[in-house]
Amino acid sequence: MSSILKTEHLKPDLASWDPVHYSVPRKPSAVAVLIFESDSPDPTVLFIRRSTRLGSHRGQVGFPGGRMEAGDKNPRDTALREAAEEIGLKPELVKVLGATDPLPALDGSLVYPIIATTEASRDDLQLSPSEVADVYMVPIRLLISENRQKFEFNLFGCWRRSFLYNCGTMSVWGLSAEILAKADLRLSV
Repeated sequence: MSSILKTEHLKPDLASWDPVHYSVPRKPSAVAVLIFESDSPDPTVLFIRRSTRLGSHRGQVGFPGGRMEAGDKNPRDTALREAAEEIGLKPELVKVLGATDPLPALDGSLVYPIIATTEASRDDLQLSPSEVADVYMVPIRLLISENRQKFEFNLFGCWRRSFLYNCGTMSVWGLSAEILAKADLRLSV
């Protein structure tokens, strides 16, 4: 690998779910920001495009993840369980580097980003067609702060601000872009 991922700015992931979440109407979620180190000379970040058969967020691009379920002790458990369900990535192939502060979703629930690497390759994945239509492997160099732009969009009649990462054939914006900005992925050569 020609680049090294810098992680000293990340926070440790939580040992357990924060009890404050039980007082909000919706359960919190966790997502896995997965950095693949073996698919190219430089690390890539995996994004999924959600199936159009899903009830919410259909067809949207984001990270593997979902709501906390019974048995999930912490955000790490939720993120890794969801990654296994959605893209078939075995938890033992994932090394968690840390986390960022949670971010609010549009429904008011909190989303916990878990930042992790894997030596797995795209060929090791088994997508769940009921949940994931496709995956994209984006070079991390396209997702660093120097490539981040400000972006405004109208959603449900309200103007919102976000970041935007132009990744060639696709763009990352909304909550996924906010997560990337918080993760502040950094490379040293």
